[in-house]
Amino acid sequence: MKPAKQKKSSQVAQSASASRNILSAEPYIPQKLDYIWPSIIAVIAFLLYANTLQYGYVLDDAVAITNNQLVQKGFGGIGELLTVDFWHFSNLSLGYYRPLSLITFAIEHQLFGSNPHITHFINVLLYAFTGFMLGLLLQELFPKYKKLFPFLICILFIAHPIHTEVVANLKSRDELFSFLGIISVLFLMLRNEGSEKKTSLFLSLFIYYLAFLSKETAITLIVLLPACFYFFRQKSVIDCIVKTVPFLVVMLLFYFQKNQILGSVNQESFFELNNYPYIDAEFPSSMVILVYAFKLIIFPHPLKYDYSYNVIPAASLSDPMALLGLALFGVLLFFMVKGIMKRTIWGFSLVVFFATFLPALAFIWMRGGIFAERFLYAASLGFSVSLVYFIAKALQLDLKSEAAESSSENSNSSLNSLLTPKTLLLAGCVILLAYSFKTFDRNKAWKDNITLFSTDIVHSYNSTQNNRHYGHDLLEQAIAEKDSVKRLAGAQKAMVYLKRAVEINPRFGEVWGDLGRVYTDIKFMPDSAIYFYKRCVKATPGAAITYTNLGVVYLRIQKYKLASFCFNRAIEINPNLADPQRYSAELKKATGLDIHIYPTEEDSDPTGQQTPDLKVPVYQH
Repeated sequence: MKPAKQKKSSQVAQSASASRNILSAEPYIPQKLDYIWPSIIAVIAFLLYANTLQYGYVLDDAVAITNNQLVQKGFGGIGELLTVDFWHFSNLSLGYYRPLSLITFAIEHQLFGSNPHITHFINVLLYAFTGFMLGLLLQELFPKYKKLFPFLICILFIAHPIHTEVVANLKSRDELFSFLGIISVLFLMLRNEGSEKKTSLFLSLFIYYLAFLSKETAITLIVLLPACFYFFRQKSVIDCIVKTVPFLVVMLLFYFQKNQILGSVNQESFFELNNYPYIDAEFPSSMVILVYAFKLIIFPHPLKYDYSYNVIPAASLSDPMALLGLALFGVLLFFMVKGIMKRTIWGFSLVVFFATFLPALAFIWMRGGIFAERFLYAASLGFSVSLVYFIAKALQLDLKSEAAESSSENSNSSLNSLLTPKTLLLAGCVILLAYSFKTFDRNKAWKDNITLFSTDIVHSYNSTQNNRHYGHDLLEQAIAEKDSVKRLAGAQKAMVYLKRAVEINPRFGEVWGDLGRVYTDIKFMPDSAIYFYKRCVKATPGAAITYTNLGVVYLRIQKYKLASFCFNRAIEINPNLADPQRYSAELKKATGLDIHIYPTEEDSDPTGQQTPDLKVPVYQH
């Protein structure tokens, strides 16, 4: 009995040792890839989001698809999409050069028309393919360990609820493309290391360029590529840098192309409170966001589509949450450096987390911008690696596969190696089921705008955007209602949320504009409508749609000079709007007026003619 105890004790010690020193310095030997488990991951990914196939366009899908005139041109708009800012049709210049996803939307519109179900189907397919490629990449990173290890990492990543916005919100296809491009490049470079053929390198560079055309977050590859070679191929720092140089060239070429096409960024946009709420408290607020993000990545509840003003209030360095965030940042940074020095798995996972989340943190730190759940999409991979690793370590499991310890023919059986550590599998299944349930349940919120806004307002009472979005859509429903009683009741409900939105942020011009529409589209009270529209243009001088609405009010009360001025002002702000151009042209034809300077007198009928026959509704967006 004594020798048996000693043998068991020795096995436990060996297991613990293997767990502590998981990344050995043994030379890399290419292994045969197992395509079964990545395929299983892809199927699970598709099933998790299959319910979104019946959903419509939601939130910023309007900016990317339905209201994007170039996307609506189909094939004919592709060339122009390569020359404009993502927010071009919102009359903004934020420096977002992301044409690839927009081009795919244009192709889909050409082939299938305005069909959100096809677009959702493609998004889910892309996510499933991401799971497949990530499964292959993780096998490449951990070839000497039981197949359960990379499988669980990948499946927990795929099931993580923080990804729901990326998959269910069609506009976020840029995130899908960018991350898919990154992991594809990593797989190709690691798999074909030492190959005399340059095909894989050229293909990797091309894929990397496409990833940049999807979203600038592709820049994180500049850190992830050398990290993979350093941790998993035992390369020197110099070797890692040399392998990264060609990708640095692609990055520089992309930014040169972007700057040549888009030019300077509209700096005035960065002072808009709703989307840049931390402009006066960037650093301490970024530390608060770090704590919030860390909590969400571990315990993803509640999830929200909006984190703008004033969901997470701005902070100062004296705030306890900011101090906690600063301490967390220091601790994570310390362990990351320690992990890099020792080439540990948890060290690599922290590199992944920092490399992929720091750009989002810098957006807050340097510009005072908002936080969003999509910023944690790639960062959750680092968390998944650490989670599986520490569970295995806590259970004192030996993660080394039989192939790494024996050259027997049976050692390559993925089934045998998968079923060995049953405890780890059980622990992984518990977390997987919890994540999957939350993911599937959260997906339901993305069915349509009303469902999303009404679901999230429960946890976002202090969000000016959520209140405005919900109030705006309730108002649209009230306007479309035929029954006068229900129409008025709907408008009153909408006003509750609209008034809450301007209570939080009195400078939110669009909300004042919506309140003005209550007194034009529900019950025509011109004095009230004009009051709210003027509050809107005072808060947001670039509110072209509100100028159009205000012009129609003036038209209806026969103040034609003011009407002409408002229509022309709307055209000056946004030449892409068709309605003010039509209204202005018809008014000019009927009265001869073409006012571009604010009139000093408000004659009711300056031409002596009858009221122009412009029977048009208030422009609605």
